[in-house]
Amino acid sequence: MNAAVKIEGGTPFIEVELNGKVQLGVNARDLHRMLESKQDFSTWIKRRIAQCGFEENYDFILIHQKVEQVSGAKHLVEYIISVDMTKHLGMMERNHKGHEIRKYYIEQEEMARHLKDGIQLQIGKITAQVEVITQSLSIAGRFLSVNGKQTKPALLKELDELINQAQPSLDFEGGI
Repeated sequence: MNAAVKIEGGTPFIEVELNGKVQLGVNARDLHRMLESKQDFSTWIKRRIAQCGFEENYDFILIHQKVEQVSGAKHLVEYIISVDMTKHLGMMERNHKGHEIRKYYIEQEEMARHLKDGIQLQIGKITAQVEVITQSLSIAGRFLSVNGKQTKPALLKELDELINQAQPSLDFEGGI
């Protein structure tokens, strides 16, 4: 389970492997802060996971960290949650911030869909162009293989005749 922080467009997303695929996730502590929840984080996240039946390695992963402090080492557990879980938790909070977060993620998904659709359209256009070029080259190849041996000598003969016609002729037998 790898997690690497990536900042994309000014928003902190974390690339994470969940449910067997790499996807974007969010640090649940950041979400908790954004939601302005009055509960302590550990109680809040554990309660929400239990209430909704979220599953580790499917909806979230745990990252255990050791943080050195003046008072001694402290063990910290980070919850990296999927975007779907983030939206779900935002709606559950039933406050203005929760609705803002849900709306934000829905807008981000819509932008990603439009980007994907645009790329797929470009792929379709380029694929069609490659097909046209392939067909043209195939037709040219067939023409050359069938007619090339006949066409080239005929064209060279015609070229020689035109060159002979264009050159002035001198009559050396007649005298000056």
